[in-house]
Amino acid sequence: MTRREIREEIFKLLFEYELINNNIEKRINDVINEESLKKDEEVNFLRSYVTEIIANENILIERIKDVLEGWTYERLGTIEKVLLKVSFYEITIKNIGYEIAINEVLEIAKKYSYNDTKDFLNGILAKLIKNIKEEKYK
Repeated sequence: MTRREIREEIFKLLFEYELINNNIEKRINDVINEESLKKDEEVNFLRSYVTEIIANENILIERIKDVLEGWTYERLGTIEKVLLKVSFYEITIKNIGYEIAINEVLEIAKKYSYNDTKDFLNGILAKLIKNIKEEKYK
């Protein structure tokens, strides 16, 4: 699988977890088996992202709240919450290049959300990058 396809599976797992707070370890193993992930790199990427995003959820939510203007976190839709957690995780914790992280999350948004969601997310992520450049998270 490509990294984008794995990110999409990560999004789906986190979306499901956000909605029903399921047994995430079981669901991760289900996806690994269903998608026939055999390479350690793919399995580790999927497993570490999902578990680390959940483990860092409070930090990620606070960082998202810091950037939101005119919105409350609670008002966001589940898709937006999950996509923001993934992108904030990649940018602020994993230190993935923000161009890559933003592009990946916007591609997933195009596939799973409304047309205006992509622009909404892009605006929030642009503000995050501006804050980072101003050393807010360093």
